[in-house]
Amino acid sequence: MDILKIVAVICTCIGTLLAAYKFFWKAPSEKEAKQPKVVEQTIATRLITLFESHGVHRNQIEEFFGHGLDIPFCATDEKLLEKITSEIINDAAVLFGVNKDWLEGSSTEIYNIPDFYKHPERFDSYIADLVEKTDADKLSAYALIADKKLMNIYNDSLFVIAEPIGEINQREIYKYHFLGRWGIHYWKSRAYFTACCALLFKHDLLVTGQIVKRNWISEIYEGQTLLEYDYTERYGGVNFPTVGSFIVSDFVEMPDNYLKGMNTEQGRAIPLALSKWLSLSENGYMRCFPVDEAFHASVEKDFKKKLEEKV
Repeated sequence: MDILKIVAVICTCIGTLLAAYKFFWKAPSEKEAKQPKVVEQTIATRLITLFESHGVHRNQIEEFFGHGLDIPFCATDEKLLEKITSEIINDAAVLFGVNKDWLEGSSTEIYNIPDFYKHPERFDSYIADLVEKTDADKLSAYALIADKKLMNIYNDSLFVIAEPIGEINQREIYKYHFLGRWGIHYWKSRAYFTACCALLFKHDLLVTGQIVKRNWISEIYEGQTLLEYDYTERYGGVNFPTVGSFIVSDFVEMPDNYLKGMNTEQGRAIPLALSKWLSLSENGYMRCFPVDEAFHASVEKDFKKKLEEKV
């Protein structure tokens, strides 16, 4: 038995020495392969990243965008850089709704995200204008909330509206509209966010509720990342880092769903949140289906009953 132990110890030592040898005596090429590649950010790299994040491969830019950006020029960033003009930069920024300063390299803010906190009437006007310019049945709306509370309570929820602006090989290519600055965990901000959820239904938009990773939503607000295109979808789509989902109409119309996950502030915030919902409802919001007054009256009754229980 002692001999077996000695053999086992020797084998262990040999294995350790071999691992150390491999670590310290790698060929230069092997060591270099492990080093992270630092890509210099230029207008060309950002332009390619912009198109590919929206579903347009660099070899498809000429087909979709034109501007003389044919395949040979788009083959490498170096060749593309020689071709880029201020007109190309401006038109690409407008086409995809991104910050032109970011594309030019003078800003880290990719998207301009308007702030509608406490102003559902402005949100209503924004959506009405967007629907008028396009068609509601062509727009896809996403209500996104973070899976965990953020340090900044006003940046943990977001609306993204995908507007089709063309297609490639039957895949839809979208321009994204961001609407934000709500805090889903804070009672007052939650009420305004909920009112805006209902307004999307009012304008006949199909709304999908998704719970996304907290870090990702922070990166969107801080301008650190672009949306990711879902190439696996037959007709294209947006690939969110989803960890869960929720039914948006239930979130608006069911008291328990409305309160779920909110910071209750030791119970103090619950009646405040319910009262704010009722106040906004009296002002014409919170109606997912405006034509059905009888149904909305029953929903209001449920919220009033819940408020009585909590007071």
